[in-house]
Amino acid sequence: MPMYGLKPSPFFRGFKTNILGIGTDIVHIPRFARLMARDASIRESRINERILGKFMHAAELSRLQRMREENHSDKALIQFVAGVWATKEAVYKSLSSRSGHKKTALPPAKYIYTQLCYKTNDEGGIPRLVIDPKLTSVYPNFTRDFIENTKFLLSISHDNDYLVSFVCHVSV
Repeated sequence: MPMYGLKPSPFFRGFKTNILGIGTDIVHIPRFARLMARDASIRESRINERILGKFMHAAELSRLQRMREENHSDKALIQFVAGVWATKEAVYKSLSSRSGHKKTALPPAKYIYTQLCYKTNDEGGIPRLVIDPKLTSVYPNFTRDFIENTKFLLSISHDNDYLVSFVCHVSV
């Protein structure tokens, strides 16, 4: 039924995607600048690797190292780390918003943050989430109940000191 005289777009006819969960997170980027600069240079700190390894997937840590080697600005490095954190928070929230619908429990949060998926960008720079294929063998029931036949849609926006990540977990 059209609302306020608006007609539904023909684009959505036959569209069979169900939203399974949503999650969003907003971060204050200067907080990440302080975190990364606490012990040493943003570019060289091994301390950073210990801290960042608590929420970043190995692929994200590798990308951060490549960004350092390619001399990306400190601002770009900090924004990348803040984006990864916000994305992981949003993924966790999207999964936990539907956890009551399944008998299978979620894996520990640290696993979801560091092993489940990683943030990347496609050729056009659009952020994407990639599910780590190793997941199936570690948490087969979770994979079956929460991940198979689904995907995560990701949107990230930043303005000055703030970055927001929105994740929509959908069935496909």
